[in-house]
Amino acid sequence: MRKRVYYWTHSEHINKPVISETILKTGVNINILKAKVEPQEAFLILELIGDEEKIKKALSYLSKFGDVEEIKKVIKRDYEKCVHCGCCITQCPLNIIYMDDEYNVVFKEEECVGCKNCLKACPFKAIEIID
Repeated sequence: MRKRVYYWTHSEHINKPVISETILKTGVNINILKAKVEPQEAFLILELIGDEEKIKKALSYLSKFGDVEEIKKVIKRDYEKCVHCGCCITQCPLNIIYMDDEYNVVFKEEECVGCKNCLKACPFKAIEIID
């Protein structure tokens, strides 16, 4: 099972090994998909991998040190508005948006974590958030 979450660490826990402790205490694997660390807080997009019980324990443990929000929003592309300009490609932290051999933009929507970088970069407003 895989679950993707947004995670904000409170300032007093920024210098603590919260992620590694979570892995060690719960046995869940954690992939850090995106991280932005500042003196006041850290924001991460995490992918938790393991059985349902381990993921539940990991989320409970992470909640002690910050705020966890499950990623439910999915980014969708409007194929009628998209002109395959490629502005979104360089903005994707996971490289799930790319250009194929025929110079068409390919978007692996099922792997999207909802960071919204592509949404902001699209000059044609061809990308939207779906709840």
